[in-house]
Amino acid sequence: MAEVVSKKFEFPGVLLGQDVKAKRDPRDLSFIYLAVAASLAAMLIVFGFVWSRLMVVNAGYEISRANSAREALLEQNKRLRLEYVRLKSPERIERMAAEMGYDNPRNGQIIVLR
Repeated sequence: MAEVVSKKFEFPGVLLGQDVKAKRDPRDLSFIYLAVAASLAAMLIVFGFVWSRLMVVNAGYEISRANSAREALLEQNKRLRLEYVRLKSPERIERMAAEMGYDNPRNGQIIVLR
């Protein structure tokens, strides 16, 4: 890898105390490879961050949908419990039995099982 080199030459009377810089060879492509690799790494980091943020937002939407579905199911459960209690009420069953022609049982019709 070619680098800019700063050297001080110690020749008596010539270039005393002056910096001499070596020029980079234009055919040396290691700098371009390093720049491309650094750019790709930066892009991967940015894409990873954006992807993780999108996953967090999607998870939030899924949680919101699940909470909405839960609320709907709880409401349906309340309605079904109310209907169950209404359907099994003794007054309703007696009224339906009377409509079908059934009467209350007499003394001889009840058999107790143990």
